[in-house]
Amino acid sequence: MGQRHFTISEDQRKEYASGFLQDIMLNGNKRYSVVLEDADRDLEKLFVYMMSRDYLTLDNNNYYSPTQKGIEKYENLKQRYEEYLAHFDLFCAVDLERGEFAFEKIFELDDEQWETYINQERFVDLRIAVAWFKKINPADFVFLSFLKEGRFDTEKANWQFDLLSGLIWEQIEEIIQTAIQIEDLSYEADEEEYITGEVVIEDVIREGAKLSQKLYLEEEHLRHENSEYPNDYYDNDGQESHSVITYQSYYDPFYVSPLWFVF
Repeated sequence: MGQRHFTISEDQRKEYASGFLQDIMLNGNKRYSVVLEDADRDLEKLFVYMMSRDYLTLDNNNYYSPTQKGIEKYENLKQRYEEYLAHFDLFCAVDLERGEFAFEKIFELDDEQWETYINQERFVDLRIAVAWFKKINPADFVFLSFLKEGRFDTEKANWQFDLLSGLIWEQIEEIIQTAIQIEDLSYEADEEEYITGEVVIEDVIREGAKLSQKLYLEEEHLRHENSEYPNDYYDNDGQESHSVITYQSYYDPFYVSPLWFVF
């Protein structure tokens, strides 16, 4: 079940921030000296934490360098992100009355049309309810969606301070607290039948698994045909598309990949 007063612990905030910083260092080829300058000095507490967790070490030139454990943390974050895109992001817009997902039209609409379509009031966001049902920390989903939306923007002035300030984490907590919870999905079918939220979300997850497989096959077809996507939802800057974990497992609403519990 959900929590109306969800909080992210200080250590969990640092874990998320550590994963983001590892991405900058490994994927963005950014180097940080132990002697931090200017706005980078706001990252000092995070570097101390990452050293204490053996995510980083110092090289011969006194630059922070990822350890094997740090690289594994980064790989775990990358795999979670890929799985989130492949299997869970589509639950962001579901029409419960019609039994439709907005993502059924993801390859049919251009950017402007897509933004208008997905923001229709009939669609509700069920990602948090799905996370609770799967026993996945819902903050993982919101954090990953923030990464996808570019909310952690290294081009923004003083992003280093924002990474560790309470504001962005409070925003994540508020999203989780105000999201549709499993119990909110229950309803009375008639005077004699009461449908629980668990039954509703199970059905939604099964249908979502079918849709995600359909979208994956369509994406593969477009790629092999060298076709352009009508919108930039799946734009990956020319890199390989996200990998896909076996869909067969996701037909079972109770299946959860072990990678969500590594760190």
